[in-house]
Amino acid sequence: MRTRAEMKTAAKQNFARYNSVFLAIGAVLVAAGFICNLPSIIGSMPSTQEVQNLTTRTSETLSKGSAASTTEINRLTEQWLNLYSKGKSTSASLYLAALTLLLLLGFMVLQVGLSHVALVVSAGGEPKFKDFFMPLKHFGRWLGLYLMMFIRVLLWSLLLFVPGVIAAYGYSQAVYLMLEDPELGANRALKLSGQLMSGYRWRLFVLEISFILWVLLGYLINIFFAMNLLGLYLIPYMELTYVQFYRDLRAEHPVEGLPVVGALQVEQPPLTPEPPAVSAQ
Repeated sequence: MRTRAEMKTAAKQNFARYNSVFLAIGAVLVAAGFICNLPSIIGSMPSTQEVQNLTTRTSETLSKGSAASTTEINRLTEQWLNLYSKGKSTSASLYLAALTLLLLLGFMVLQVGLSHVALVVSAGGEPKFKDFFMPLKHFGRWLGLYLMMFIRVLLWSLLLFVPGVIAAYGYSQAVYLMLEDPELGANRALKLSGQLMSGYRWRLFVLEISFILWVLLGYLINIFFAMNLLGLYLIPYMELTYVQFYRDLRAEHPVEGLPVVGALQVEQPPLTPEPPAVSAQ
């Protein structure tokens, strides 16, 4: 298996060759991520009536000038601080949580499109932006995979945190396996992914950790701009790197029932026969 630096170099080269396609895909995923955050943003916003009431009390206190006691000012300050941290009703919180979960599942299915394009590029294919939406034709298939993966990881996590993490890494290659084999079911893909990742979980963990500074920078940008603009580059770059890991994993670790292939097979154009050489007379 190649080093992390070699995988990242190959990913950067693939990004550079088709930067317009990957930047467009990154823009869609960044926008989708922002939409996924909307329920939590809405849930943290106070009602208009609450703001008006507190504004009125603030005006009354300020109108007193020096006559306003320190206790009143401290209480008013505390009320403003608590206004945006106050929880909503239980029913509203449940609705927002359910909506957030559905949006996140939809976002994960969208990422399958990026994985598809990254696999095509790694196999030497010519990607187009429309290829990003091809997996959405089988939305139910991918939604079923992620739901099954979520339930299994959750059940392992009920035992302890570590088994849940181990399970998540074991299932990490299922998407690529199902992209390569349209007939492969979710259960079979998760099982084969676990076998494929046996002995390689730590390597993938270290590869992911190597992006930590990029992720932190994206988080800071998200705080100031309310949208992870760095994701235009970072999301495709990371996925292209993980596909390089998958290619090496398939080549280095054969598993019974899986053919030894590097990535999604792409039909190459037929070779044009060269004209016969004409000998000089």
